[in-house]
Amino acid sequence: MATGFLEGLIDALILGYTAAQYINYLAIGGTALVIVDYLHTFPDEVRLMWPGKLNAPKVLFFALRYYTFVHVAFASLSLRTGASPEACKIASDRTGISTAVIISASELILFVRVYAFTGRTRPMLIFLSVLFVIIIVATGVLLHNFLRSVQYTTLPIPNLPCIPFTINGTLSGSVFATLLAEGIVVMAIMIYSAFRKHRGARSGLLTLFYRDGVVYFICLSLLASANIVVSFTAPRGYQFLLIQPEAVIHSILSTRMLLHLRAWSKGDSEHSMGGVIRMVPMGLTPYDPSFEPAPSTIRFEERTLDITSKATSST
Repeated sequence: MATGFLEGLIDALILGYTAAQYINYLAIGGTALVIVDYLHTFPDEVRLMWPGKLNAPKVLFFALRYYTFVHVAFASLSLRTGASPEACKIASDRTGISTAVIISASELILFVRVYAFTGRTRPMLIFLSVLFVIIIVATGVLLHNFLRSVQYTTLPIPNLPCIPFTINGTLSGSVFATLLAEGIVVMAIMIYSAFRKHRGARSGLLTLFYRDGVVYFICLSLLASANIVVSFTAPRGYQFLLIQPEAVIHSILSTRMLLHLRAWSKGDSEHSMGGVIRMVPMGLTPYDPSFEPAPSTIRFEERTLDITSKATSST
């Protein structure tokens, strides 16, 4: 009896240790991805985002971009070994809440883009605002219950990483299922708007909106689906496997979308076949005679000047 219990305990420790190793590897990879993306896009940030006055998109950009470094620092603190159950619980809760902040800020940027893409109408603003609040509340409740289910205990072997003793994978999967459903709704709105309002429009800006939105949706839908599968089917401990990669990719894609829009607004882009855009240094954009700008919604009032009457009155 004691031998069977000991063998089961050893097997559980080996499984938990293996899961912790994979989670730590992916967390370190996510940190490296954030650093590489920052170094790659920093010149564009200086050139496109630093000049001019602050506005809402800029505030979102800087807050999300630089808080991501705080987030990966929190995630790195969870990699230490030999921590007490209380320290492991604090690190887990802190990383979970920080992940929610990252994803919420990224989703807010996405909602702002969809609002702009659909024409900035009041009904759409109300709908997106209500949808955003519902998603935040639903995922917040699920995340709170999930973090409460994650518990740690004293391990018989010292210097091991934090290995959860209990965890509710169903709640974790429900969080990502909610995010996936929200992504499907938002993408459906963009597709409907593209066919209903922008059909036949030859605008590189609309192409940029649509292209970035599709890339964002595909990448994050795949990650959310993978997290759902892992949460519901993987052994205990693996529920954290893909959470950090999804969080940092959320942040990277959202900030890059804002950089793309800023580059377009400054005319800092190269137009090529199919509306694909490649950012090039300012001032080196070649002239393209085939480029047709989007029709402007601005209309100027026509006025006439009665020169004869003014000349008569002056004499």
